[in-house]
Amino acid sequence: MKITIELSNFFKKLCSKVLDVSELDKLKDNIVMTHCNMERTFVPPFFTISVHLLVHLVEEAKLGGPVHYRWMYPLERYFFIF
Repeated sequence: MKITIELSNFFKKLCSKVLDVSELDKLKDNIVMTHCNMERTFVPPFFTISVHLLVHLVEEAKLGGPVHYRWMYPLERYFFIF
């Protein structure tokens, strides 16, 4: 149960409209620890490359800024204009 809360908080902070770089560094450390807790809880076949990519989402947010515009489908961007 604690792991799902940690994952939820990770995505909540990552997808916020305003990002703080120092907060992102802490977020990366926290997701690494969450990943370690997940490895202790779940069976090894659960871990694919997509679970490991959570660590890299923080770097993507540092380089590209807030993610709520980049994670849209092109049609969603089009609908926002009108």
